[in-house]
Amino acid sequence: MIFKKFFTLTLTIILIVTLVASFIQAEPQKKDQKKEQKGQSAIPKDIKAMLEQGLATRQAKLDIPFQFINIYVLPAKGTYIAIFMTKIKNAPLEYTQPAVAPDNYQSDVEIFIQFYHNENGNLKLLAENKAVSSFAIPVNEYNPEAENYYYLGFPLPAGKYLLAAALGNKTTKKLGTTYYEFEIPNLEEAAKNNKLETTSLFLLKNYEQMDTQELYPNFKKDYFSWMILKAYPYPDNKLKPGDTANLIFMIYGVRFDENQKAQIEINFDIRKDNNKVVAFTPMKYDSPFIEQPIPVPTTKKVKITDDKGERLEDRPLDPGSYELVLNITDKVSGLALEKRIPFELIVQ
Repeated sequence: MIFKKFFTLTLTIILIVTLVASFIQAEPQKKDQKKEQKGQSAIPKDIKAMLEQGLATRQAKLDIPFQFINIYVLPAKGTYIAIFMTKIKNAPLEYTQPAVAPDNYQSDVEIFIQFYHNENGNLKLLAENKAVSSFAIPVNEYNPEAENYYYLGFPLPAGKYLLAAALGNKTTKKLGTTYYEFEIPNLEEAAKNNKLETTSLFLLKNYEQMDTQELYPNFKKDYFSWMILKAYPYPDNKLKPGDTANLIFMIYGVRFDENQKAQIEINFDIRKDNNKVVAFTPMKYDSPFIEQPIPVPTTKKVKITDDKGERLEDRPLDPGSYELVLNITDKVSGLALEKRIPFELIVQ
Protein backbone atom coordinates (compact mmCIF):
# COMPACT_ATOMS: atom_id res chain seq x y z
CA MET A 1 0.00 0.00 0.00
CA ILE A 2 1.33 3.44 -0.91
CA PHE A 3 1.14 6.32 1.51
CA LYS A 4 2.70 9.73 1.63
CA LYS A 5 5.04 11.41 4.05
CA PHE A 6 3.38 14.59 5.26
CA PHE A 7 6.01 16.70 6.91
CA THR A 8 4.73 20.04 8.15
CA LEU A 9 7.99 21.80 7.37
CA THR A 10 7.45 24.82 9.60
CA LEU A 11 6.28 22.63 12.46
CA THR A 12 9.23 20.27 12.13
CA ILE A 13 11.76 23.10 12.06
CA ILE A 14 10.15 24.82 15.04
CA LEU A 15 10.08 21.57 17.02
CA ILE A 16 13.75 20.82 16.36
CA VAL A 17 14.72 24.36 17.33
CA THR A 18 12.51 24.13 20.40
CA LEU A 19 14.29 20.93 21.45
CA VAL A 20 17.41 23.05 21.81
CA ALA A 21 15.71 26.03 23.42
CA SER A 22 13.14 24.43 25.69
CA PHE A 23 15.45 23.34 28.44
CA ILE A 24 17.19 26.64 28.59
CA GLN A 25 13.86 27.41 30.25
CA ALA A 26 13.68 24.11 32.13
CA GLU A 27 17.02 24.41 33.91
CA PRO A 28 16.13 27.62 35.82
CA GLN A 29 12.95 25.85 36.90
CA LYS A 30 15.07 23.20 38.59
CA LYS A 31 17.06 25.89 40.36
CA ASP A 32 13.84 27.52 41.53
CA GLN A 33 12.62 24.17 42.79
CA LYS A 34 15.81 23.71 44.82
CA LYS A 35 15.22 27.13 46.38
CA GLU A 36 11.65 26.13 47.19
CA GLN A 37 12.85 22.96 48.86
CA LYS A 38 15.19 24.98 51.07
CA GLY A 39 12.57 27.68 51.73
CA GLN A 40 8.86 27.79 51.07
CA SER A 41 7.47 24.76 49.26
CA ALA A 42 5.04 24.95 46.35
CA ILE A 43 2.99 22.34 48.24
CA PRO A 44 1.03 23.28 51.40
CA LYS A 45 2.45 21.73 54.55
CA ASP A 46 -0.57 19.53 55.28
CA ILE A 47 -0.65 18.06 51.75
CA LYS A 48 3.11 17.58 51.77
CA ALA A 49 2.88 15.74 55.09
CA MET A 50 0.09 13.55 53.69
CA LEU A 51 2.17 12.62 50.64
CA GLU A 52 5.25 11.86 52.71
CA GLN A 53 3.24 9.79 55.17
CA GLY A 54 2.22 7.38 52.42
CA LEU A 55 5.66 7.05 50.80
CA ALA A 56 6.85 3.90 52.53
CA THR A 57 3.71 1.83 51.89
CA ARG A 58 2.53 3.67 48.74
CA GLN A 59 -0.81 3.98 50.56
CA ALA A 60 -3.18 6.12 48.48
CA LYS A 61 -5.92 8.38 49.80
CA LEU A 62 -9.05 7.64 47.76
CA ASP A 63 -11.33 10.64 48.27
CA ILE A 64 -10.56 11.34 44.61
CA PRO A 65 -9.56 7.89 43.30
CA PHE A 66 -6.93 8.09 40.56
CA GLN A 67 -3.72 6.38 39.55
CA PHE A 68 -1.19 6.84 36.76
CA ILE A 69 -1.39 4.01 34.26
CA ASN A 70 1.20 4.88 31.62
CA ILE A 71 4.06 7.22 30.75
CA TYR A 72 5.19 8.70 27.44
CA VAL A 73 8.84 9.76 27.18
CA LEU A 74 9.32 12.61 24.69
CA PRO A 75 12.55 14.21 23.46
CA ALA A 76 14.00 17.51 24.61
CA LYS A 77 17.54 18.83 24.50
CA GLY A 78 19.68 17.17 27.18
CA THR A 79 16.73 15.64 29.00
CA TYR A 80 13.16 14.42 28.41
CA ILE A 81 9.53 15.42 28.83
CA ALA A 82 7.60 12.84 30.82
CA ILE A 83 3.85 12.65 30.16
CA PHE A 84 1.89 10.68 32.77
CA MET A 85 -1.56 9.33 31.91
CA THR A 86 -4.45 8.80 34.31
CA LYS A 87 -8.12 7.92 33.80
CA ILE A 88 -10.64 9.50 36.21
CA LYS A 89 -14.41 9.34 36.53
CA ASN A 90 -16.28 12.63 36.32
CA ALA A 91 -18.17 12.25 39.59
CA PRO A 92 -15.16 12.25 41.97
CA LEU A 93 -13.87 15.45 40.32
CA GLU A 94 -17.20 17.06 41.28
CA TYR A 95 -18.02 18.80 38.02
CA THR A 96 -20.67 21.50 38.55
CA GLN A 97 -22.58 23.97 36.36
CA PRO A 98 -21.26 27.45 37.14
CA ALA A 99 -23.83 30.25 36.95
CA VAL A 100 -21.57 32.24 34.61
CA ALA A 101 -21.26 29.32 32.12
CA PRO A 102 -24.36 27.09 32.46
CA ASP A 103 -23.72 25.37 29.12
CA ASN A 104 -20.80 23.44 30.65
CA TYR A 105 -19.99 21.35 33.66
CA GLN A 106 -16.72 22.57 35.17
CA SER A 107 -14.12 21.24 37.60
CA ASP A 108 -11.30 23.39 38.97
CA VAL A 109 -8.43 21.31 40.31
CA GLU A 110 -4.89 21.51 41.65
CA ILE A 111 -2.37 18.71 41.37
CA PHE A 112 0.61 18.64 43.75
CA ILE A 113 3.59 16.53 42.72
CA GLN A 114 6.84 15.27 44.22
CA PHE A 115 9.51 13.41 42.23
CA TYR A 116 11.91 11.19 44.13
CA HIS A 117 15.01 9.50 42.76
CA ASN A 118 14.41 5.84 43.52
CA GLU A 119 17.68 3.91 43.58
CA ASN A 120 17.36 0.47 45.17
CA GLY A 121 14.49 1.71 47.30
CA ASN A 122 16.39 4.74 48.58
CA LEU A 123 14.24 7.82 47.95
CA LYS A 124 15.73 11.29 47.47
CA LEU A 125 13.50 14.26 46.67
CA LEU A 126 14.42 15.77 43.31
CA ALA A 127 11.63 18.26 42.65
CA GLU A 128 8.19 19.29 43.83
CA ASN A 129 5.65 21.59 42.25
CA LYS A 130 1.97 22.08 41.49
CA ALA A 131 -0.29 22.80 38.51
CA VAL A 132 -3.70 24.45 38.43
CA SER A 133 -6.27 23.40 35.81
CA SER A 134 -9.89 24.04 34.88
CA PHE A 135 -11.80 21.40 32.89
CA ALA A 136 -15.12 21.78 31.08
CA ILE A 137 -17.60 19.28 29.60
CA PRO A 138 -20.65 20.39 27.58
CA VAL A 139 -23.93 19.77 29.41
CA ASN A 140 -25.26 17.46 26.69
CA GLU A 141 -22.11 15.29 26.94
CA TYR A 142 -21.78 15.11 30.72
CA ASN A 143 -22.17 11.74 32.43
CA PRO A 144 -21.04 11.47 36.08
CA GLU A 145 -20.01 7.81 35.54
CA ALA A 146 -18.02 8.49 32.37
CA GLU A 147 -14.21 8.45 32.48
CA ASN A 148 -11.81 10.84 30.82
CA TYR A 149 -8.06 10.74 30.30
CA TYR A 150 -5.85 13.37 31.92
CA TYR A 151 -2.17 14.02 31.24
CA LEU A 152 0.50 15.42 33.56
CA GLY A 153 3.63 16.81 31.91
CA PHE A 154 7.00 17.42 33.59
CA PRO A 155 10.69 17.63 32.47
CA LEU A 156 13.01 14.97 33.91
CA PRO A 157 16.45 13.50 33.14
CA ALA A 158 17.01 9.77 32.75
CA GLY A 159 16.68 7.73 35.94
CA LYS A 160 14.45 5.68 38.21
CA TYR A 161 11.76 7.61 40.07
CA LEU A 162 8.79 7.58 42.37
CA LEU A 163 6.04 10.13 41.67
CA ALA A 164 3.91 11.13 44.65
CA ALA A 165 0.84 13.14 43.62
CA ALA A 166 -2.18 14.70 45.29
CA LEU A 167 -5.18 15.85 43.25
CA GLY A 168 -7.69 18.21 44.82
CA ASN A 169 -10.88 20.07 43.90
CA LYS A 170 -10.27 23.78 44.58
CA THR A 171 -13.90 24.42 45.52
CA THR A 172 -14.80 21.45 47.73
CA LYS A 173 -11.23 20.78 48.95
CA LYS A 174 -11.77 17.02 48.41
CA LEU A 175 -8.38 15.43 47.73
CA GLY A 176 -6.88 12.10 46.67
CA THR A 177 -3.30 10.82 46.49
CA THR A 178 -1.41 8.24 44.47
CA TYR A 179 2.13 6.87 43.97
CA TYR A 180 3.72 5.73 40.72
CA GLU A 181 7.12 4.12 40.14
CA PHE A 182 8.69 4.55 36.71
CA GLU A 183 11.97 4.74 34.81
CA ILE A 184 13.14 7.08 32.05
CA PRO A 185 15.81 5.37 29.94
CA ASN A 186 18.93 7.23 28.90
CA LEU A 187 18.27 7.34 25.16
CA GLU A 188 21.31 9.57 24.65
CA GLU A 189 23.42 6.47 25.36
CA ALA A 190 22.17 4.75 22.19
CA ALA A 191 24.97 6.17 20.01
CA LYS A 192 27.65 5.23 22.56
CA ASN A 193 26.28 1.69 22.68
CA ASN A 194 26.19 1.47 18.86
CA LYS A 195 22.45 0.90 18.65
CA LEU A 196 19.24 2.70 17.73
CA GLU A 197 16.49 3.66 20.17
CA THR A 198 13.34 5.74 20.00
CA THR A 199 11.29 7.88 22.29
CA SER A 200 7.87 6.51 23.22
CA LEU A 201 5.75 5.33 20.33
CA PHE A 202 2.06 6.12 20.58
CA LEU A 203 -0.79 6.82 18.18
CA LEU A 204 -2.22 10.33 17.89
CA LYS A 205 -5.72 11.16 16.68
CA ASN A 206 -4.63 14.67 15.88
CA TYR A 207 -2.22 17.40 16.87
CA GLU A 208 -2.29 21.18 16.67
CA GLN A 209 0.40 23.82 16.72
CA MET A 210 0.12 26.30 19.58
CA ASP A 211 1.24 29.92 19.40
CA THR A 212 3.38 29.66 22.50
CA GLN A 213 4.97 26.88 24.50
CA GLU A 214 3.23 26.01 27.75
CA LEU A 215 5.18 25.87 30.98
CA TYR A 216 5.71 22.74 33.05
CA PRO A 217 4.22 21.20 35.07
CA ASN A 218 0.84 21.14 33.36
CA PHE A 219 -2.24 18.97 33.74
CA LYS A 220 -4.56 18.55 30.74
CA LYS A 221 -7.78 16.72 29.85
CA ASP A 222 -7.97 14.72 26.58
CA TYR A 223 -4.60 15.98 25.31
CA PHE A 224 -1.05 16.71 26.43
CA SER A 225 1.16 19.63 25.50
CA TRP A 226 4.67 19.02 24.21
CA MET A 227 6.84 21.94 23.16
CA ILE A 228 4.45 23.84 20.86
CA LEU A 229 2.15 20.89 20.17
CA LYS A 230 -1.27 20.10 21.55
CA ALA A 231 -1.40 16.32 21.02
CA TYR A 232 -4.55 14.16 21.23
CA PRO A 233 -3.69 10.45 21.69
CA TYR A 234 -5.69 7.33 21.04
CA PRO A 235 -5.30 6.43 24.74
CA ASP A 236 -6.74 2.92 24.36
CA ASN A 237 -5.16 2.42 20.91
CA LYS A 238 -8.62 1.64 19.55
CA LEU A 239 -8.90 2.45 15.85
CA LYS A 240 -11.53 2.09 13.15
CA PRO A 241 -11.01 1.25 9.48
CA GLY A 242 -10.34 4.50 7.64
CA ASP A 243 -8.81 6.27 10.67
CA THR A 244 -5.44 7.97 10.36
CA ALA A 245 -3.05 7.47 13.27
CA ASN A 246 -0.19 9.97 13.49
CA LEU A 247 3.28 9.02 14.70
CA ILE A 248 5.73 11.63 16.02
CA PHE A 249 8.98 10.41 17.59
CA MET A 250 12.75 10.81 17.70
CA ILE A 251 15.32 8.15 16.79
CA TYR A 252 18.51 8.19 18.89
CA GLY A 253 21.83 6.71 17.78
CA VAL A 254 21.49 7.82 14.14
CA ARG A 255 24.70 8.58 12.21
CA PHE A 256 24.92 11.41 9.68
CA ASP A 257 26.52 11.49 6.24
CA GLU A 258 29.12 13.98 4.95
CA ASN A 259 26.29 16.49 4.35
CA GLN A 260 25.12 16.18 7.95
CA LYS A 261 21.96 14.45 6.77
CA ALA A 262 20.47 11.25 8.14
CA GLN A 263 19.68 8.38 5.80
CA ILE A 264 16.85 6.55 7.51
CA GLU A 265 14.51 4.02 5.95
CA ILE A 266 11.41 2.73 7.74
CA ASN A 267 9.25 -0.13 6.59
CA PHE A 268 5.76 0.06 8.08
CA ASP A 269 3.31 -2.82 8.05
CA ILE A 270 0.17 -3.90 9.90
CA ARG A 271 -0.02 -7.45 11.24
CA LYS A 272 -2.62 -9.71 12.79
CA ASP A 273 -1.35 -12.79 14.62
CA ASN A 274 2.09 -11.81 13.25
CA ASN A 275 0.85 -12.17 9.67
CA LYS A 276 1.16 -9.12 7.44
CA VAL A 277 -2.22 -7.68 6.52
CA VAL A 278 -0.95 -4.48 4.92
CA ALA A 279 2.58 -3.50 3.86
CA PHE A 280 3.25 0.15 3.12
CA THR A 281 5.80 1.57 0.70
CA PRO A 282 9.17 2.00 2.51
CA MET A 283 9.70 5.61 3.62
CA LYS A 284 12.99 7.56 3.65
CA TYR A 285 13.90 10.40 6.01
CA ASP A 286 16.88 12.74 6.27
CA SER A 287 16.20 13.66 9.92
CA PRO A 288 15.91 11.52 13.08
CA PHE A 289 12.75 13.45 13.95
CA ILE A 290 9.92 11.43 12.39
CA GLU A 291 6.44 12.71 11.66
CA GLN A 292 4.32 10.19 9.77
CA PRO A 293 0.57 9.63 9.36
CA ILE A 294 -0.50 5.98 9.15
CA PRO A 295 -3.79 5.36 7.30
CA VAL A 296 -5.72 2.39 8.65
CA PRO A 297 -7.06 0.49 5.62
CA THR A 298 -10.68 -0.51 5.25
CA THR A 299 -9.94 -3.74 3.36
CA LYS A 300 -7.28 -6.39 2.93
CA LYS A 301 -6.21 -8.45 -0.08
CA VAL A 302 -7.36 -12.08 0.10
CA LYS A 303 -6.30 -14.84 -2.31
CA ILE A 304 -9.36 -16.63 -3.68
CA THR A 305 -9.18 -19.96 -5.48
CA ASP A 306 -12.33 -21.40 -7.01
CA ASP A 307 -13.69 -22.72 -10.30
CA LYS A 308 -12.95 -19.31 -11.82
CA GLY A 309 -9.27 -19.66 -11.01
CA GLU A 310 -6.97 -17.85 -8.58
CA ARG A 311 -7.27 -14.11 -7.90
CA LEU A 312 -6.94 -11.39 -5.23
CA GLU A 313 -10.05 -9.75 -3.84
CA ASP A 314 -10.61 -6.94 -1.35
CA ARG A 315 -12.30 -8.10 1.85
CA PRO A 316 -13.22 -6.03 4.95
CA LEU A 317 -10.74 -6.13 7.81
CA ASP A 318 -11.73 -8.32 10.73
CA PRO A 319 -12.06 -6.74 14.17
CA GLY A 320 -9.54 -7.68 16.83
CA SER A 321 -5.95 -7.19 17.92
CA TYR A 322 -3.34 -5.91 15.46
CA GLU A 323 0.18 -4.50 15.52
CA LEU A 324 1.74 -1.64 13.64
CA VAL A 325 5.32 -2.80 12.98
CA LEU A 326 8.21 -0.43 12.26
CA ASN A 327 11.48 -1.76 10.87
CA ILE A 328 13.96 1.11 11.11
CA THR A 329 17.31 1.08 9.28
CA ASP A 330 20.07 3.68 9.50
CA LYS A 331 21.68 3.44 6.05
CA VAL A 332 24.83 5.28 7.21
CA SER A 333 25.70 2.97 10.12
CA GLY A 334 23.81 -0.13 9.04
CA LEU A 335 22.09 -0.30 12.44
CA ALA A 336 18.52 -1.57 12.54
CA LEU A 337 15.66 -1.63 15.04
CA GLU A 338 12.18 -3.13 15.10
CA LYS A 339 9.36 -1.55 17.10
CA ARG A 340 5.76 -2.71 17.50
CA ILE A 341 2.66 -0.77 18.53
CA PRO A 342 -0.34 -2.94 19.47
CA PHE A 343 -3.80 -1.61 18.68
CA GLU A 344 -7.37 -2.86 18.53
CA LEU A 345 -9.45 -2.53 15.40
CA ILE A 346 -13.10 -1.72 16.10
CA VAL A 347 -15.46 -2.62 13.26
CA GLN A 348 -19.04 -1.42 13.61
